[in-house]
Amino acid sequence: MKLQKIIFLILALALVKIDLTYAQSSGVKAISVSEFEELAKNKGAVRIIDVRTPEEKAEGHIANAINVDYKNDNFKSEIAKLNKNRTYILYCKTGIRSGNAAAIMKAAGFTHLYSLDGGIEAWQEAGKPIEK
Repeated sequence: MKLQKIIFLILALALVKIDLTYAQSSGVKAISVSEFEELAKNKGAVRIIDVRTPEEKAEGHIANAINVDYKNDNFKSEIAKLNKNRTYILYCKTGIRSGNAAAIMKAAGFTHLYSLDGGIEAWQEAGKPIEK
């Protein structure tokens, strides 16, 4: 039983490492909370995308964020509706899903993509406001 727990933990950590490596190798820039705030000031050109589930977003989100659920089967069709020439800042809970979502968007032809490093958890730890 103890061995099973250890093996499970090792596998879980390996999967997280694979996700992080994939997100980092995608060429999408992970930005800090302060960089996020600076970019987001240009509301006319920048769109904020919350890639968490609608239930997670309802618990609290960054102002002006639109929800495009990365886990939903229609994620790719939803992003296909977006303007590929705009700048997008993506975030999730910790930064893993948003990095993966940004990589998918980059592969789809989006060129100005950023992912909030540490996700909404980093945002809240920095004392930044959320909306409900």
